[in-house]
Amino acid sequence: MSDRYEAVVLGSGPAGEVAASRLAEQGLKTALCERELIGGECAYWACIPSKTLLRAPEVKAEAVRAAGVSAPQLDWRAVASYRDFMIRHLDDSEQQTGWERDGVDVVRGEARITAPGSIEVDGRVLETERLIVATGSDPTVPPIDGLSEVGYWTNREATTVKDLPKSLVILGGGPVGIELGQFYVRFGVQVTLVQSAASLLDREDPTVGGLVHDALKAEGVDPLGRKGRGGAQRRFREGARSG
Repeated sequence: MSDRYEAVVLGSGPAGEVAASRLAEQGLKTALCERELIGGECAYWACIPSKTLLRAPEVKAEAVRAAGVSAPQLDWRAVASYRDFMIRHLDDSEQQTGWERDGVDVVRGEARITAPGSIEVDGRVLETERLIVATGSDPTVPPIDGLSEVGYWTNREATTVKDLPKSLVILGGGPVGIELGQFYVRFGVQVTLVQSAASLLDREDPTVGGLVHDALKAEGVDPLGRKGRGGAQRRFREGARSG
């Protein structure tokens, strides 16, 4: 027994939601498949929570730079509570209701393409001539000795944290690592940023990476570049035990 759709979208992140909405607007019978939360990584574990968490310490940092202005106090509990509001407390029930009201069937579970035009989701078979794959991405966990034993965070744990750690080692000096490093250090966490490339933001001009390096160091982040890799695992283990 299978269900026939004129279009099936795998993944309900920003790309999947746009595709599903356009297909539904054209009058096509559409199914939207999602194994986790409707809205995807950005809405719950990336852009929305990270920008929300960055805003309060950004305001304080700007106030410190302005003459004649007293620096405001940061209230982590209030910031975390507002973050939870912005990510809907990890609840997408209203989003599912909205899609169903618009005529799109939300199919929960991990989808597998079993044959041309055939998708299986939690024992249910969907058939279609139009299939859009918008499954997003997953974090890459580097092969570091001891990492699995001491435990680690991905962006998901880092952006939904309830209690701030004493110290933190961030592996990766790209945009996400830099954002998280600045957020945490401004809330008083001891931060070490480990970057395997020659400079931070290595896809940009090296001058940009140098400027960011100096700015982070001035705020208290300990940025380790390529030369610091020898001590990176030692610092990682020490940071994990103390945090």
